[in-house]
Amino acid sequence: MTLRTAWLRLLVLTAASATFAELAARGVAGPAGFAAGGIAVLGLSWFKARTILASYLRLDETPEARRIFAMVLALYLLLLGALFLAPLA
Repeated sequence: MTLRTAWLRLLVLTAASATFAELAARGVAGPAGFAAGGIAVLGLSWFKARTILASYLRLDETPEARRIFAMVLALYLLLLGALFLAPLA
């Protein structure tokens, strides 16, 4: 992936994150919409982080390091998602 493609992908993902966050903050669909919006923002942040790791830090050249970073990032985002959803249960 070229840096231009990565930059464009980050722009689109950031716009989508902002849209989900705004809709969730307004409470458009109640508590369920708030939870879905929060999880969507976390999911989009995972894609953004993978894009940054692969393109800007050039981890696409070392698949093993990319896998390790992706696993740590996924575990961290799962923890954040659980902490986000815990008060809504």
